[in-house]
Amino acid sequence: MRTLIDGYNVMFAAGLMARRFGPDGFRKVRQRFLNDLAATLDPVEAHLTTVVFDAVDAPTHLPNSSRHKGIAVLYAVDHDSADERIEDLIAHHTSPKTLTVVSSDHRIQKAATRKKAKVLSADDFLSRMDALKERKRVTFRSPQVQPIPEVPTAQEAEFWLHEFRELAESDEVRDAFRPDPTLPTDEDLARIEREVEEEFRRL
Repeated sequence: MRTLIDGYNVMFAAGLMARRFGPDGFRKVRQRFLNDLAATLDPVEAHLTTVVFDAVDAPTHLPNSSRHKGIAVLYAVDHDSADERIEDLIAHHTSPKTLTVVSSDHRIQKAATRKKAKVLSADDFLSRMDALKERKRVTFRSPQVQPIPEVPTAQEAEFWLHEFRELAESDEVRDAFRPDPTLPTDEDLARIEREVEEEFRRL
């Protein structure tokens, strides 16, 4: 778990809780929120995300914890509120400094700050999700067909290699093309996946 979300707090900020619901309306709007979240996150992010809901109106046919398209979903059945459940998760997280807690609730924000976890308000989180959605909409559009560039002759290639040899051998260019040590490797992603599964089994 790397992102811990106060479910109803974020849903309220998104305007999903501003009306009364029919017998099945509460479940549908919660499902809509989780579907939207899962569609916005990539698969790795989804597996590193946990959403906590109050036990009020929790689905009776589901266990206290479940998975929704990769996202861990918890209901505060054994706690007085989602706030208490979230505080407990923050307190017992093995590496709270790597945790991002999403809530506008001051009680939860204080609990996260005490453990040096990153705090993100519901509004800021929703803004990030909107930006990701927009980026995906642009990405999924068919790219414009680009003209095929002309292939240089051997003489032209040799000329340009000679012209830019000094630039290519400069320290700045070499540094720019060195692998970025901050990006996760395949081994890092596999380790993260194992951590997620181990943590989920402990829930």
